[in-house]
Amino acid sequence: MSAPVTRTVEIDAPVARVIEVISDLENTDRWANEAKSAKVKAHDDQGRPTRIVVTLGALKFTTDATYDVTYTDNSVTLTCVDARLIRESTIAYTAHDLGGDRTRLEMASTMEVTVKGVPRWGLERAMGSSAEKNLASIKKDAEG
Repeated sequence: MSAPVTRTVEIDAPVARVIEVISDLENTDRWANEAKSAKVKAHDDQGRPTRIVVTLGALKFTTDATYDVTYTDNSVTLTCVDARLIRESTIAYTAHDLGGDRTRLEMASTMEVTVKGVPRWGLERAMGSSAEKNLASIKKDAEG
C-alpha cells in the first residue's frame, strides 16, 4: 500500500467535541463525502459504534463496505474489513489539542481498490479532495 493521503484542519472546538462529531457514525453521511448511508452493526460498552456498514459512492462506483472502528481519547480509526471494490482501506482521524479550546484535526487515509484501470494518482487525488471536504464538514459541525 502506498503512503497515506493526509490533510489537516484547525477547529475552534475542544478535542472532545471534535471526537464526538467523528464518533457519530450513524450520521456519517452528514460529514463523510463519499458516505451515502451508514448502519451500525455493533457498539462498545460506551455506546460508540465499533462496526459499521457504509454505502460509499465515488468515481462513478458504489459499494457497501464494512469497517471496524477503534477509539482513543483523541482518535478514531476506521479499518475496512469487507468490501467488494476495496481491497484495503484505513481512515484515521487524530485530534491534537492546541489549547484554548482549539484542535488540529489530521485525517490520514489509505486505500487500495479492486477496480482495474483506476490510476494511483487519480485515486490519491480523489482521496485528497474527499478528505478536504470531510474535514470542512467536521469543522462546521464541531464549531456549530
